[in-house]
Amino acid sequence: MTKVTCIVGSARENGSTAYLVDTLIKGMSEGCVEIKKYCIGSMDIKYCRGCKLCYTNGECVQNDDVRRIVEDILSSDYVVIASPSYWADVPGQLKTFFDRNTPYGDTNPNRVLKAEKAIKGIAVAVRAGIREQENEIILNAIQHYFGHLGIETVKRISVCETNTLEDLLNKHQVIIEQILILGRQIALGY
Repeated sequence: MTKVTCIVGSARENGSTAYLVDTLIKGMSEGCVEIKKYCIGSMDIKYCRGCKLCYTNGECVQNDDVRRIVEDILSSDYVVIASPSYWADVPGQLKTFFDRNTPYGDTNPNRVLKAEKAIKGIAVAVRAGIREQENEIILNAIQHYFGHLGIETVKRISVCETNTLEDLLNKHQVIIEQILILGRQIALGY
């Protein structure tokens, strides 16, 4: 069975970014896929303290939702991270999650959690404006995160001119359909 972990990197659980993730999940649900979905804005994720104790013991000293999410990520076949643009970058909630992955990244020689198999990553960026370059910053941030966890980025999806869910539905039916098809492809073994 294919396992997929989806992360909505938004403060909102029901906006355009979440809609795209839900569309992908809809496509995947047509096959034999185990799906976990996390909305970062609703999770208990504390700021990194910068104590660097994780470089000694391979784990974070804080007890919140980060480890559970990372365990799902590192045992997945696919990881999807979708992020809206906040000032041409990922939202603070998602950046905090990335920061808290220092214990599990490849720069930590004492990490206790790491991928035991090849994992494929899908990065999605959504922004209100028209400048594609700003979405590239977000996609690069997600790909950078994937790289430190040993996840190969296989797809980057950029959606511009989307300030609201209504914008997404009115302007981007082609992208929505492509994401649905991508979900079906993952369900079939892509």
